[in-house]
Amino acid sequence: MLHKTTAIVFHTTAYSNTAVIAKLYTREFGLQGYLVNSVRSSRAKNKNAYFQPLTLLDLVVYHNPAKGLQRISQIEYHYHFSRLPFQTLTSAQALFIAEVLYRTIREEESNPVLFDFIRDSVIFLDHCEESLPDFHLIFMLKLAAFLGFSPSANYSSENCYFSLSEGVFTKSLSAPALLSAENSELLYRCMNAHYDQTILSHHQRQIMLESVIQYYAYHLPSGFNLQSLPVLSQIFM
Repeated sequence: MLHKTTAIVFHTTAYSNTAVIAKLYTREFGLQGYLVNSVRSSRAKNKNAYFQPLTLLDLVVYHNPAKGLQRISQIEYHYHFSRLPFQTLTSAQALFIAEVLYRTIREEESNPVLFDFIRDSVIFLDHCEESLPDFHLIFMLKLAAFLGFSPSANYSSENCYFSLSEGVFTKSLSAPALLSAENSELLYRCMNAHYDQTILSHHQRQIMLESVIQYYAYHLPSGFNLQSLPVLSQIFM
């Protein structure tokens, strides 16, 4: 049966000489795998462009919940990027964010609120004419709320140390996996920041990114390792 849906590209894996398996996050069906033929051939340059990280698509798909891989009947852009694939900084952030999403979202069910959050965030990144060096960090902290482990907002002059393992600000220096008072304050500022704000220096950004990745690793059952991190590190740190 054919269905219309909007989708966000998370990841692609080569399946044959010309085909890929595309992991797409759809508004109607959650995370789904699609077998797409004739993508990797020399004649398929335009089709391959549909499956770059975070591309927003409108699809007509065959959907059968009993099957592990679905098929696409029709495809077109939901939104045309103006900057994201063409600027070094934003394309690195897109690659990083796409991998974060691919390694954290597993639900094969509709979640329109989460879908809209991701879509609107991607469009914001593409729209902004200035670089947003803290965007990926702020995005990860916002995403954590949807994943069920949002950092507590209980920061104060007394509760000035953040425990990565417990997800709360505390006054106890004996709490596990503590950030320093300085870094805890920076984390709290990032938690409350807008995407277009630049809060961190290069050095602070490196520390915060390492801290947020550790935070994810503590709270995800299967841990959290990112292959795209070195690329982002070379550009932003």
